[in-house]
Amino acid sequence: MVNKYLILNDFILYRKGSLVLSFLLLVITCQAVIGQINLSGKPGLIYTPSAVETEDGLFRFGYNYNPIRYALRGRNRNPERIIYANVTILPRLEININFLQMINTSTRKVKEGLGDRQLDLRYLILKEKKNRPSLAVVLTTPFTIDGAMLTHALVATKNVTIRKDFNFELSVGYGSPYYLWRDEANLKNSSILSNFTWQKKSEDKFKNHYLLGPFGGAVFRYRKWGGVMVEYDSKHINVGAFATLFKHWTIQAALLNGDQVTVGTSYALSLIKPSKRTKKKIDENK
Repeated sequence: MVNKYLILNDFILYRKGSLVLSFLLLVITCQAVIGQINLSGKPGLIYTPSAVETEDGLFRFGYNYNPIRYALRGRNRNPERIIYANVTILPRLEININFLQMINTSTRKVKEGLGDRQLDLRYLILKEKKNRPSLAVVLTTPFTIDGAMLTHALVATKNVTIRKDFNFELSVGYGSPYYLWRDEANLKNSSILSNFTWQKKSEDKFKNHYLLGPFGGAVFRYRKWGGVMVEYDSKHINVGAFATLFKHWTIQAALLNGDQVTVGTSYALSLIKPSKRTKKKIDENK
């Protein structure tokens, strides 16, 4: 007589093996995608976003560390971590979800749940051409009631190939001095469509000057392996470097204002099979 428990156990192992194999095949067969990610999890430099075009179906997730002296919820209070996921759902449209969380220190404990939850959209208005830059608008949805990393900006990006293996990328943009939000207490937050109002960013409770006014930066990239970058984030000058391992995993580090170090990591893969034209373009750039 066949042992029914043995059959059940074999079936479970088979199912687990199938899931693992499926995941490995996805990672192995998905196309190589690289690029550094800014603090909030969008294509960009260190703090600033860019207008680089991303592939339809591109999915990224990752983690960034923001040091205590440049914390967005309160400088010199607690360092912060940002956990995010970003997906290109249409050829020009990206959705970004991120969580900004304060980190416990020996002198200041933190009691909070998930932290600041934020939904951002990035829309590519113009694709880059030979004689013109790409142009994108980045907007945080106005449903938040307590956001310290809000992004409302217009940014342009242009790439220049210096030699076969070297690329120079320049981005310039402007962060809006005003934003739309919901002036609502957390315990009374029964509707996401209530109490909308305009807020001057320099006068909100955080006053962190995040992407407020003109900003810009440059990336010097070697092949698909990595590069160095420098940016003006509308308040400070930051420098950094990044590297891509195994075609999908990017790690980066930067020095903020010549003062403190921020680090981050992300993993990227394609959720859909690329077209023959896209695959040919990727193969040519390898």
